[in-house]
Amino acid sequence: MFERFTGESRHVVVLAQEKARELAHHHIGTEHVLLALLAQERSDVRKALEGLGVTPESALAAVIEAVPRGTTAPSGHIAFTPRAKKVLELSLREALKQDDKDIRPDHLLWGILAEGDGVAAQILLRDGRTAEQIRSAVTPGGRGVRFAAAPRTPAAEEVLALAERLAGSAPVGSHHLLEALATVDNGAGGRALAELGVTADALAEQIDGIDLTTTADVTPEQAAASTMTWDIDGDRAVLSTGDPDTVGRLRALVEQAGWPLTGDGPLAGPFIAVHRALVGAAAAVQTALNPPAAGDDDSKAATTSLVERLRRRRRRSA
Repeated sequence: MFERFTGESRHVVVLAQEKARELAHHHIGTEHVLLALLAQERSDVRKALEGLGVTPESALAAVIEAVPRGTTAPSGHIAFTPRAKKVLELSLREALKQDDKDIRPDHLLWGILAEGDGVAAQILLRDGRTAEQIRSAVTPGGRGVRFAAAPRTPAAEEVLALAERLAGSAPVGSHHLLEALATVDNGAGGRALAELGVTADALAEQIDGIDLTTTADVTPEQAAASTMTWDIDGDRAVLSTGDPDTVGRLRALVEQAGWPLTGDGPLAGPFIAVHRALVGAAAAVQTALNPPAAGDDDSKAATTSLVERLRRRRRRSA
């Protein structure tokens, strides 16, 4: 079923697990799915629910009231509760009813409402709210009509496109937007920054000195990635991670086996998948370090190369 989830919906599932960990809950319930839906700041679902009085803060308070914080953080895989699994199944049914091929976050919300008895549904249906009212707010007419995006100027489109390139395959953060804003000098924002003496290079250097893990511009996956190091030791490439969840999971597997795990025997299948992922990651890094030449119709690239930024970060940490 997950292959039918859009990227946004898959992110909701990942965030639901993170919300469960943050609350030290050893299960992923409907309440965590709701918190994950509300954690997507630019989503139609969040906008609609906030318009009905369901904010991330109020939902979190209601969840903690219904399911108090745990005392020990979970380690390893966190399982979905039967109700949460039912929500995922119902989200597929909701998509099929509307002749939608993919499962979007709004389908997940309708799955919560269709399930009806979970903590999430109880929170949503407080204060006089009805399922019909919520469905109508998210998709007018109940036919999957998404909120129309606000129109953008050409300069704004250029800024957003450049911010995506600066982010690479990572989520776009406010720092990418700021640097892109300074780079696109044919927009009002870029000209205002230039008048103030703020350049894209200066912003890039300032941004590179910030510990992004202390800001709201880092997702849980980015925080985990920030603990990873790739280096060469003789004739071996060494990839290490300091992410507590991953280390805990791998430690449990190694302890269960009683010795280091290798891919030259019964575990060849999983290790082949790991190998493919590493080859793909290496190719992605190579592309990032050696980007193809920009076309004539491409937006202006950032003025500071990635390699130089890496060197600067290295000097800062030395």
